[in-house]
Amino acid sequence: MDIVTSIPVRIHSGESIPSFLDEVNARIARRAFQNFVDRGSIDGRHLEDWLEAEHELILKAAPKVFLSGEDLIVEVDLPKLDPPNLAVRLAPRQLVISSDVDDQGFQVCQVIDLPAEISMDGVDAEQIDGLVRITAALV
Repeated sequence: MDIVTSIPVRIHSGESIPSFLDEVNARIARRAFQNFVDRGSIDGRHLEDWLEAEHELILKAAPKVFLSGEDLIVEVDLPKLDPPNLAVRLAPRQLVISSDVDDQGFQVCQVIDLPAEISMDGVDAEQIDGLVRITAALV
């Protein structure tokens, strides 16, 4: 019989979303510039450099969003990953699943726009075997 362990996920208020995303974008910009330099500083491929840097640094997974009674449920599968300091940043109609940068330079950063407003007081987040599950009461 397998033992399943649920790990609580830290929850932050929505005020932290803009500064967190600014930090992530700055990190991507530094890598994109390095990619530009590495390929000879040839102009005209800035979007390609950005997308490549984003792919090299940011782990994204497709969220599943659904209703269960009076709750909005968001599930994100992060298979075979153990991101450090996994956290959820909340705003009434948006959430960001994030982590610190791991030893290999990867970071989880998934912005999810919600289809309905949630109560900031009624949110629970946990990680079970690579699945992040967020349960939020609807307003």
